[in-house]
Amino acid sequence: MPILSFEKHLIQALYSELQKAAKFNNVSGYRILLALIWVGEGRHSIPKAAELLSVSRQTVFNWVTTFMVKGMGWFKKEHYPRRGRKSKLSKIQRDRLYDIIQAGPEKSGFTRGGWNTAMIAEVILRQFSVKYNPRYLSSLLKKMGLSYQKAKFISHRCDEEAYEKARQTWVKETWPKLLEQAKKTKAVILFLDEVSFAMWGSLSRTWAPRGQQPEIKTSGIRKGLKMFGAISLQDGEFHFRESIYYQLSASSLKDLKVAGLPEDVISALKSFKGQTFKGQEEFSARLGEILTDEQLTQHQKSILECTQISGKFSGASYKEFLEQLLEAYKGRHIILVEDSAPYHRSKEVKAFKESHKDQLFVEPLPTFSPDYNPIEKLWRNVKADATHLKYFKTFDDLRASVVDTFKTYMEDAKKVVCVMKKLRFEAGLVSEDEYKKEGVWSAS
Repeated sequence: MPILSFEKHLIQALYSELQKAAKFNNVSGYRILLALIWVGEGRHSIPKAAELLSVSRQTVFNWVTTFMVKGMGWFKKEHYPRRGRKSKLSKIQRDRLYDIIQAGPEKSGFTRGGWNTAMIAEVILRQFSVKYNPRYLSSLLKKMGLSYQKAKFISHRCDEEAYEKARQTWVKETWPKLLEQAKKTKAVILFLDEVSFAMWGSLSRTWAPRGQQPEIKTSGIRKGLKMFGAISLQDGEFHFRESIYYQLSASSLKDLKVAGLPEDVISALKSFKGQTFKGQEEFSARLGEILTDEQLTQHQKSILECTQISGKFSGASYKEFLEQLLEAYKGRHIILVEDSAPYHRSKEVKAFKESHKDQLFVEPLPTFSPDYNPIEKLWRNVKADATHLKYFKTFDDLRASVVDTFKTYMEDAKKVVCVMKKLRFEAGLVSEDEYKKEGVWSAS
């Protein structure tokens, strides 16, 4: 066989195309380019190249001769991934379809509020007399810049233009000011939110044998565990507190007897039977009215433990969580980012914030903007760890699972800072190298 060699600029062009073939996973083209490079550089003869690539000598010979006659244009034309079949819809029709989808299905005569591909196929048939298989439509819609995504709520009282303006103001003005304020005062920035965990558990996708849908036992009890939580932007510290009510019921009085409380104390507590107290402060104040200081000192802890129940979020329980945060960062300024939940703005909470304004600065998020609160992502990870596909026989089992998961987050800040990765980088808390190295941890 004669020895061949290609000019230097052709070899460089072949190497460039080899990188593209690898990028686009073009296996066939990659093999052809390897053969041309080996032969063109004189590294291997045609028989040796054929042997290494497990093809016939004639195949490699045809590649080389075709390349020598037609040049680089032959490879580019024949061996890049095809664009696929021509769309049945013209560009004007696709633009019209885009507008129809944006307008919503009700404008097209459907009763549903959300689109599926079968409905879109029907619209295409009605509007353009073109028939599409719904299974193929997903690919077409993605090419048109559409995606199948979950909607979000915005208040009916909220003007859309004002809503978007408020969000832009947060990103461009409010958030940078908070970062500057934190830098000047050496304040910790805390993102705060509430979360509920259902006793009946939560479902998620998982791998399982085909045709055998996983089955998870459930108690069916409609009871939820209510938790406050806050995470620190600077170091990933995690704080939590259960929203607790206090109630003296027949079962709690029985538990107090088992705990060994004297009969005179239990007799005094019976005057509160059936009453509910929204916070420890309120309950302790009432206990002080019927018990002596000595009795309170000896038995208050047992009374609180036996009478507490998981309750709805309220101004009283929220104030207790704020007290916990102030104690945790004693002597340090706190910038607290929260949403506009009603109990965040209750009279007692407003009064508390005002009385601690020297240490506590509160900034509300724009209305209906949970995507600006990174702790929302943390809750998804917590549920994946603590409640997804799990059975809870008792409420205490649920509480134990959630609290144990919370404790792992308190012990490993990486599980917290991962949900603030971009925010921390933009705030200058991590370098670009650290940002790239920092893995995105997710329980899901």
